Amino acid sequence: MYPKPLTYKKAKTLDEAFSMLSQNDDARVIAGGQSIMPMLKLRIASPSLLVDIAPIRELHEIRLDGNNLTIGAMVTHREIIESSEIGKNLPMLQETARHIADVQIRNRGTIGGSICEADPSADYAPTLLALDAKVVLKSSREERTVDLDDFIVGPFEVNINQGEILTSVIIPVNRSPYSVVKYARRSADFAVASMAAIVEKKPDGTITDIRVAVGAQSDRPLRMKELESLLKGQKPQKKDLYLEVDKAVEHLDPIDDIHGSAEYRKEVTANILKTNLGSLIFGGI
Repeated sequence: MYPKPLTYKKAKTLDEAFSMLSQNDDARVIAGGQSIMPMLKLRIASPSLLVDIAPIRELHEIRLDGNNLTIGAMVTHREIIESSEIGKNLPMLQETARHIADVQIRNRGTIGGSICEADPSADYAPTLLALDAKVVLKSSREERTVDLDDFIVGPFEVNINQGEILTSVIIPVNRSPYSVVKYARRSADFAVASMAAIVEKKPDGTITDIRVAVGAQSDRPLRMKELESLLKGQKPQKKDLYLEVDKAVEHLDPIDDIHGSAEYRKEVTANILKTNLGSLIFGGI
């Protein structure tokens, strides 16, 4: 199937992009094209105008602003993998990018495009939730900064208004011990289950900070805040961790599709949480 006829324009600046978007109520933005192009071909999306924001220089920047790393929406997965600034300040994000799809998609796909697609099984979201990431949305009238947890509303649905563009992602620097796990039938596939976790401990083993997020388990990625609350400030035993993980996973409402049943996804998620949280908390299992 081919896309419906549309007008394609390139914007060299954000102001140009805003002007173009204001011309059509159904105008859409194209970044790397890895999400929007399949949607156009299947006619899931049929905009009359497609605005290419790739030429906008400021959307390609990676910069350290105090204790935050700001990553432009047009930064590709490959650029994240190769960035020394990200490797030094957000190694967890770099590790996540290494496991996204295949080489061709990593070369073309962008962090902004991936976030805006809001696929429940996508790779970045659990990691970005664990890192307390925010997104910056700009229009011709205003700029707003939104927590990622509030930006992703549901499957393929985000909190963005007509005329707005996601311009950057702001992530607090974090070099803490972490674990990122993607379980898929093939490495290039979307996850059947995924998790991202950060754990900080005192020398005596008391957990001072813990953040756990999972993907492919609901209509949106989730922070497991109840589990975090139960473990923070504690020196849990392995049996305690296993018990709390089982309780937390039981409350999930996983996707049930051809890639994995709901019960299968729950079981895999429980296993990767026990193994990888256990490794962070106890130094190996």
